[in-house]
Amino acid sequence: MNKVVVKNLIIVSTILGLVLGIAGAVPYIGIWLFLFAMIFSAPVTMVYLIMDSKLDLTTIQNSIITGAITGFCSCIFFSCAYSILNALIFNLAHYSHNKILTSIIINSPMWLLAVFIIFIAVVSATVNAFSGLATYYIINYIRDTYEKNHPRDVEQTPEYE
Repeated sequence: MNKVVVKNLIIVSTILGLVLGIAGAVPYIGIWLFLFAMIFSAPVTMVYLIMDSKLDLTTIQNSIITGAITGFCSCIFFSCAYSILNALIFNLAHYSHNKILTSIIINSPMWLLAVFIIFIAVVSATVNAFSGLATYYIINYIRDTYEKNHPRDVEQTPEYE
């Protein structure tokens, strides 16, 4: 893969992870946003970059690697943003909508929290690698169906006798 493509993947997935992590601090929708980041961050990022003409999925291997990179980065930044925001809300407002998770974030040593975040990010990378593979097949299916239903107009020049 090209370094520019990997840089674009990391930037877009970082922004997606931060936005979802900040919005995840809202009570009762955080778990849904976490699941969205765990499963659908690769397809969203891939479709966005394809539509922006910054990504071209040519092989299955590229789609799997793209999904894994996207899933890992978005989950890392989701977890960091969510943890920091959740700890700030608890320390400033003494409110927590998920007391178990808040106590894990606040009371655990930093190395244990980092190991937990990396473990979740690896799981997210695996799931998003599969999501990237599924996205590759879905995009190719849509492209093939479109090309079958809309054949290119081939100009036939009249033959001069």
